[in-house]
Amino acid sequence: MERRKLLAMLGLSPALVAGSPAYARTGAKHAPEVSSAAEGGPISVLNPAIPGKLATRYPLAPPLESLDNKTIYMVNLAWEGPDAANYFYGAMREWLAKRYPGIKTAVGVTAEGMFGTDPAILKQITDNKADAVIVGVAG
Repeated sequence: MERRKLLAMLGLSPALVAGSPAYARTGAKHAPEVSSAAEGGPISVLNPAIPGKLATRYPLAPPLESLDNKTIYMVNLAWEGPDAANYFYGAMREWLAKRYPGIKTAVGVTAEGMFGTDPAILKQITDNKADAVIVGVAG
């Protein structure tokens, strides 16, 4: 079979293999040698994929039957500064208050941003007995 037809059937472009030939390396595993393309030698490429197993999956929490008389806690991740999302959270609190009588809302700013687990914010959520939490950037 012609190589172009085979590549087309696999969904690959013939341009991928039109360059210089690949050089296989044999022998014991070792750190790749890095060479410059200008030298005309082979180019080593490292695989950026993360090896290992996927994170454990947990089911989503069941939805609330209603938002009436519930406490909703909003976590501001402080993206672009702690005050960047104030307009968004203020508008969301007004919208919820108009549509759901008796709803209570609270907004907290996490000290660790979106990459950490802030124990203080988790304590605030627990102390407020939040029925639901909205976590977002909104900056």
